[in-house]
Amino acid sequence: MFLPLILLGACTTGAAAMSIEPAARLVFGDLALEDPFGRAELRARVAAATREFCRHHEDEVTPQVLRNDRFYCFERVRSAMLADMPREVRRAYKQAMREAGANGRRL
Repeated sequence: MFLPLILLGACTTGAAAMSIEPAARLVFGDLALEDPFGRAELRARVAAATREFCRHHEDEVTPQVLRNDRFYCFERVRSAMLADMPREVRRAYKQAMREAGANGRRL
C-alpha cells in the first residue's frame, strides 16, 4: 500500500536534485568565416550571447568575492564558448578580434 507513495517520493526527490545548468547559445554554422564580414558577425554573436547570458545568470556564475568585477562573467562565458568551438571557428574568432582592434576585456 505504501510502496507507490515511496516510489513517488523517490521520483520527485530525484527530479528536484537534478538541476539544469544555464548555457549560452551560439550559432555560427551559417557564417562565411573566410570573409571579414562573417568573422565580424561571429564576434558580434559571441558578444551578444555573452551579454544575454550574463544579464540573466551573472549571480550564478560570479563568486561573491568577485561581484565587483563586472567583466568576470563575460570572460568566463566567452572562455567557455571558445573552448567549445571547433578549432577553425576559434581561429576565425581570434582573427575577428584582431581585425576589430579589440584587446583586453573587450568583447
